[in-house]
Amino acid sequence: MRAPVERTVAHLKQWKILSTGYRGRLTEPPSVIHMITNLEFYRQAT
Repeated sequence: MRAPVERTVAHLKQWKILSTGYRGRLTEPPSVIHMITNLEFYRQAT
């Protein structure tokens, strides 16, 4: 169970928006991170 979570976190850290920090409006990061996480899970499932 731990390995897939760590692999997902490693993949998310490669995305520029998460590695450099979010510079947009502070009300949007949760939705942006949620969208990126869903896209990554979808990519791994296919």
